[in-house]
Amino acid sequence: MKVKVAICGLPNVGKSTLFNAIAQRSIANSQNFPFCTIEPNVTPIPIPDPNLEPLAKIASSKKAVPGTISLVDVAGLVKGASRGEGLGNKFLATVRECDVIVHVVRSYIDDDIIHVDGKVDPVADAEVINLELLLADLAHVQRRLEKNSCPDDEREVLSKIEAALEEGKLARSIGLTETETFLIKSMGLLSLKPVIYAFNVDDIDYFLNRDEVLDKVKDYMNQIQYCDLEIDSYMLTSAKFESELGLLDAEERSEYVASFIGEDDSNVLEQLSYHILPLLVKDILNLSLVYTGPGVPVERSQTIKTHVISSGISALGLAGKLHGEIQRGFMRAEVTEAKDMLMYNNYNEARDAGNVRTEGKDYVLQNNDIILIKWK
Repeated sequence: MKVKVAICGLPNVGKSTLFNAIAQRSIANSQNFPFCTIEPNVTPIPIPDPNLEPLAKIASSKKAVPGTISLVDVAGLVKGASRGEGLGNKFLATVRECDVIVHVVRSYIDDDIIHVDGKVDPVADAEVINLELLLADLAHVQRRLEKNSCPDDEREVLSKIEAALEEGKLARSIGLTETETFLIKSMGLLSLKPVIYAFNVDDIDYFLNRDEVLDKVKDYMNQIQYCDLEIDSYMLTSAKFESELGLLDAEERSEYVASFIGEDDSNVLEQLSYHILPLLVKDILNLSLVYTGPGVPVERSQTIKTHVISSGISALGLAGKLHGEIQRGFMRAEVTEAKDMLMYNNYNEARDAGNVRTEGKDYVLQNNDIILIKWK
């Protein structure tokens, strides 16, 4: 499954800088003027996974391949984007293709960096983007409802969403069932996507005034319209600091953090934006990490590979994602959990100890499963 994360917000709020921070390398161009990003920057980001390397050693793998998320740096959205302002239609179409939105909100004052509206107001800035996403969805839904080809079951769901949007409610807040969500999945509704608000602060606030700033951020969240506190998440980031940190190796990072706070604090490193990726996979998108190997055909070598999968996928379904021949020749799946496998020196020891079980094609994979698919 290709998971895409859209980083969006107003121009000059730090989107491209945060993109570089999460990527841990300089990719996106960041300049002090609106719309320095036109075509979206896209890069695969490996998901931090402490189990992968130990499992690769146990499997005597020549290669370990992490699961990835595609990070998409979307150009700045502006007021009127839902009507096409500032190339809004093009930018919104990019967001529709993504699975989750990281909404960057500028929360620092810097007179040298232009603000598109002339002043920094985190609540007002967030509301501009939220309203444009809502209006774009409303127009998208109404166009679909006008078509005679719209099936009755889909029309019923869309009518429910239209009524909610007209009342200023988000599609993700009205409690659609799994079946209803599937019926309209192809529309890529923006207000149905999970959102993480990334409040971008300067390095002083990030380190020295963190608790005070977090209190302000909580207050902002309570004020933002079209925000559902029971569904939406938020985080604090210092995109400029993190983008600089991402270019350093592990030892240099600790020293760099210590230069700001006077001591090496690993807790700070664990709070960086890069560590949001496992959260996105498991808690926000309800996806799972599973491991396959050895002998994945793409590499033609002893390989253990992490896969990001949808919750509810079967062993046969995963086989199909690996290779059509594996799916057609599927015989059985040998399954264990990563935590159990890590207690042994190799796969055979785990099997001999009774920690490997045999499952059929309908077995539903769970997070951190290791699956060895037998096929002919």
